[in-house]
Amino acid sequence: MIILNRRFAPSWVMTVITISGLILFNSLGLWQLQRAAIKEAIEVKFESRLGADYRRIEAWESMPDIEFQKLMISGRYDTHRTFLIDNQLHQGKAGYHVLSPFILDGGKNIVLVNRGWVALGNSRQLLPTIQMPTADGAIRGIVSIPDMDSFRMGDVSLEDKWPQVIPFIDIDAMQAEFQNRLLPITLWLGPEQTGHYPRVWNPVWLDPKKSRAYAWQWFAFAAISLVLFIGLNLRSVSNERK
Repeated sequence: MIILNRRFAPSWVMTVITISGLILFNSLGLWQLQRAAIKEAIEVKFESRLGADYRRIEAWESMPDIEFQKLMISGRYDTHRTFLIDNQLHQGKAGYHVLSPFILDGGKNIVLVNRGWVALGNSRQLLPTIQMPTADGAIRGIVSIPDMDSFRMGDVSLEDKWPQVIPFIDIDAMQAEFQNRLLPITLWLGPEQTGHYPRVWNPVWLDPKKSRAYAWQWFAFAAISLVLFIGLNLRSVSNERK
């Protein structure tokens, strides 16, 4: 192929490598755009429900699409067992989220209540002192459904010591500790509720704008690969004749 008095004659190896790179970079870019769209939809759903009033429900099964609903539940805290969710950031500082079981009236079901963030401290071997919750009766919060579809590092393996650190919430793995009474949700304790720990809830951990920025980076890599492929494989026709 002659282009502007230059012959375009790439090797098959370079062609295969370039095509593979283009497919990979564009696929990653499209994936990041899809993630941005999903996160935006989650944020819109979350923000639209923040303006609603807290409500009580009699049966959890009777409430479809429960995620991010503002609920008031009655019962008492289990003060003997506390979980610390690892690798949680607040204002740039490392720490844990404090997760306390809440036994609903009647004792049949238990909800894990996220009471907010506590600082890591000077050492991971020395866990922070956790203040026991005192507000029994009715508490208010925002329903969150643990995401088990995303990639997770490690697993949840419970021990008989409290508080204990877990890498993430895995309702199925935690059921045995609570005789299968855990509901498949958690409750983010309402920011207006009195409590010991700061609570700034966010349904997504990476801004959709960042996902879009990553997408355009991948598309840029694809464009650079194509330009290099063409530029490095153009040979002057006049030079070939010498």
